[in-house]
Amino acid sequence: MEKKKDYIVDMDSLVRFTDAIGSYSQYLIQDFQGQLFHYTDLNALISIVRNHDLWLTHAQYSNDEKEVKHGYEIAKGVIDKRRKKSRNKREQVYFDHVTKFVDEPLPKGVYICCFCTEDNLLSQWRGYGENGTGVSIAFDPLGFARYSGPDLPPENLGLMRLWEVFYKREVQENIVEKALELVPRINDQDSEEVKARKTADAIHFFIPTFKNSDFEGEKERRLIFTPARNCLVERQYRVGKGMLVPYYSLKALGKCVYGSEQPLPITGVTIGPGVRKDLNVESVKMLLEQNGYEKFTVNSSDTPYRG
Repeated sequence: MEKKKDYIVDMDSLVRFTDAIGSYSQYLIQDFQGQLFHYTDLNALISIVRNHDLWLTHAQYSNDEKEVKHGYEIAKGVIDKRRKKSRNKREQVYFDHVTKFVDEPLPKGVYICCFCTEDNLLSQWRGYGENGTGVSIAFDPLGFARYSGPDLPPENLGLMRLWEVFYKREVQENIVEKALELVPRINDQDSEEVKARKTADAIHFFIPTFKNSDFEGEKERRLIFTPARNCLVERQYRVGKGMLVPYYSLKALGKCVYGSEQPLPITGVTIGPGVRKDLNVESVKMLLEQNGYEKFTVNSSDTPYRG
């Protein structure tokens, strides 16, 4: 049987749409001025600091399967509503194609690395900080500009953005609406089917920014990466929760662009509210210093927590 060729994501169209969203709303978060916090366990801290690396994990393999499902339900609801309201045959064909393509996963997927905008959150210690015995790593978001800005060539690597996570349904629906309206304008010379494919690509890219309003307290930001078909960096795999999980190395992507290893923009670490937190403060300082980090703070959570 002849192997079906992978669809090639039109990176130029995707870049132009993300730029358009940035100019049409306040949601582009490239220049976020606060700090970002990544909650994880002690083993991951060692790996991140030693290797100067973060992993962008395939969004379909996230901790919460309902999260991705929620995003697609929002998207398909908006498309269906627009389809039913339309009396234009050409528009209806376009919406039918978008529905079809949204149901088809991208050949290489979309990859994410998650952060919060607040440190020392009890919900995050429970969910990601090894039940209070882990850490929260602080990052300067401007240090990610080399990956999410113009330096990362989309045609050779892919598209990466540092984006806000949206919890309000009306905001999520508005982004899908903008994709349905703006992408055809950006690609006005294409057929309805090709326009629909590119619209679906834009929706796929934004699905990881849609979360249920119940999680609004997380105040999350995400690095989101759609790899090019012939991405010069190979996808890697790790074992997690009984699954083989695909991911991309942020360090490998940076090295492909700059030719050398780039340090992570780590500004500090908060030790979770576990019983060994004071000892961990000292050892984390040693770890950071040993691996070349100079300007940082290390402290422990004062949250009363028994796990």
